[in-house]
Amino acid sequence: MMSVTKMPRLLILGYCYPPTVSPEGFVTAKLLRNVPDCKIDVLTLDNGLVCPSLDSEMGNYAEKISGQVIRVGASTLIRKISDFPRLPFRPDRWIVLNNVVSSKARKLLLRERYDCFVTRSQYHSSHLVGLKLKRRNPEIPWIACFSDPWSNADHQVSVPVFSNWSDMQERKVLECADCLVFPTEGLRDHFTNNDFALNAKSAILPHSFDASLYARKKSPEKSFGSSVTLRLFGSFYGARTPDALFSAINRLNLESQINITLEVFGAWHPSYAELEDQSGGRKKKHVRYMGQVPHLDALREMQDADLLVVVDAPGKGSSFYLPSKLVDYLGSGTPILSLCRSGVVCDITRKAGGIVADPSDVYGISEAIRNWLNARERQHSPSALTLSNYEASCVGRKFRDLVGCLLDEKVSKK
Repeated sequence: MMSVTKMPRLLILGYCYPPTVSPEGFVTAKLLRNVPDCKIDVLTLDNGLVCPSLDSEMGNYAEKISGQVIRVGASTLIRKISDFPRLPFRPDRWIVLNNVVSSKARKLLLRERYDCFVTRSQYHSSHLVGLKLKRRNPEIPWIACFSDPWSNADHQVSVPVFSNWSDMQERKVLECADCLVFPTEGLRDHFTNNDFALNAKSAILPHSFDASLYARKKSPEKSFGSSVTLRLFGSFYGARTPDALFSAINRLNLESQINITLEVFGAWHPSYAELEDQSGGRKKKHVRYMGQVPHLDALREMQDADLLVVVDAPGKGSSFYLPSKLVDYLGSGTPILSLCRSGVVCDITRKAGGIVADPSDVYGISEAIRNWLNARERQHSPSALTLSNYEASCVGRKFRDLVGCLLDEKVSKK
C-alpha cells in the first residue's frame, strides 16, 4: 500500500532518543531507521537530560535517519527541578520541559510543512505537546504511540490532584489523536477500555529488532560443551526481582560434567550484593553481575549465550507488557527462558520455541532449566514467520502503510 503522498514528511516527537541510553529510545531508532519512503525529522531532548548515560554507537545509528535530529535544551533551573527526586508531577517529571518543546515544535510545523506528526512515549508528557500541536494545527494528522500504561500504571504511585489531572489529559489525547499505536492488543485494551471509537483508530505495531545490528547471523546448529552460559539483560525494580532465579540456580542438581554460569547485565540491584557469597567456592554453578554494557555489545553477548533469560514481575492475571529486550532476544537467535505469568511474554516465548516458568516458583524455574539442559541439543530456532513479525524492516513497512492510510483519508475528505 502506498499513499498518494509519495514521500511524506514526518515530525517525530519523543523524549527518549539515542545516544541517550533508554529502551524506548532504542526501539524508536530501530523503527525510524526502517520506515521506507518517508522524510523523517526527530524532535527530542538534549543528550543527558533524561539519562546521563550515553551510547555513542547507537547515537550514530539513530542519527542516520532520512532527516535530521533536532534537540531541545533546558535552563539551569528546569534541569535542577527535573533532577529532584520523587517529583509528584504527572504523567511524569518531563512535563517541566513541555513549554520549550512545544515552542520548538510549533516553529518546525510552520516552517517545514510536515504532512504528519508523531508523538512517542515513554514519556507520556510528549503526548501533551502533541495535544497542543493538534489544537493549533487540526489539519495535520497526529499519530500517538504508547509503549507503557499511562493511568493505572503499576509502577507509579497515585498523587491526589496531579494524577486526576493527568488522567483527564490522557483521555483528551486518546480522543484527539487521529491514530493510536500500541505494541500489544492487551495494552490497547488497557487504554481504550473497549471504547469502539478508540479501537477503530488503533493499530498494533510491536517493538522490533534490526538484524543489521547483530554481529553475525547465528547458526541454528550449535554444539554445547560442558560449560553452559545463561545471560539476563535488564533492570529490576518493584516486585520484579532476580531472587527466585538466583535461588533456582543454587538448588540445581547438575550432572558431573556440566558447569553453569548465569551472567546478569544491567543496572545495579541490591540482590547482587550477595552474589559473591552465593557463588562462594562452587565450581559448577556461578552467578555473576556484569554491569552495564553498550547496546551493540549487549546484542553480541546475547548471540554468544547458550540461553537468554527474561524475568517478569509475579502477579495475577495476564500480562500485556512487551519488553523490548525479549524482541532483541528473538533477533539474536538464542534460545529463551521466560519467567513470566500468562500473557504476551509467555505467548511469544512459546512461539519462538522457548520455555516458560512461573517467576515466583523456585522449584519450577530450577526444573525448567534442568529440562532445557537435558534437551538443549534438540532445541529448535524460531520460525521465519515468528521472526518476521518483529523484524524492523517489516514493522517499518507497516508503520509507513499506517501513515499512508491517514494521508489518503485526509485527501479524500477535501
